[in-house]
Amino acid sequence: MAVNVLDVNKREKTGKEIAKKLRREGYIPAVLYGHKGTKSVSVKESDFLNFFEEVGEHSIISLNIDGGEKAEVIVKDFQLHPIKKNIIHVDFFEIEKGKLLKTEIPIRVEGTAKGVKKGGILEVFIRDIEIECLPKDIPDFILVNIEDLGVGDSLHIKDIKVEENITILDNSEQVIITIGTPTVIKAPVEEKEKALPEGEAPAEEGAPAEEEKAE
Repeated sequence: MAVNVLDVNKREKTGKEIAKKLRREGYIPAVLYGHKGTKSVSVKESDFLNFFEEVGEHSIISLNIDGGEKAEVIVKDFQLHPIKKNIIHVDFFEIEKGKLLKTEIPIRVEGTAKGVKKGGILEVFIRDIEIECLPKDIPDFILVNIEDLGVGDSLHIKDIKVEENITILDNSEQVIITIGTPTVIKAPVEEKEKALPEGEAPAEEGAPAEEEKAE
């Protein structure tokens, strides 16, 4: 997993009013949870959003803290405004080299299931999985190929193949993807004709019933 650089500023003062002021000035209040305690910081909103769009929330970040400090972190959590849905708070978690780390990474689906080509419905139940590994071994995503899934087939956590140095922590029986049966199945034309009494031709589409003709 690539390491990406992000500049943050220390916050000497905290509280709701300070946080509101930072947001008005275009910054997001944040907390860095490190090995030696926590630090209150802030990050420029435009920088953080650009970072999110380019590399995603699961990447390892090298924080440049004003004053010369550095820390390698992941985004542990973030908070959205209940109405505007913009990010209003971020929690960074410092990682230690050589120590196993638990984190979530996205699942990326590859291919079109043969069941979908036959009219099946693709249902996705989870989009991220929790793994444990060394920070240097964290993948950007887990790729799953669904081309062989037919109608009624499912892909489970236990079906995912990862490197030996990565452990998947989710329940192995958890369903990731299912190819559901279509809700409406149209009978072939020949089957419709077989269902009619012998010698009776199918009515033309839009033709009135016999009772309606009598009126």
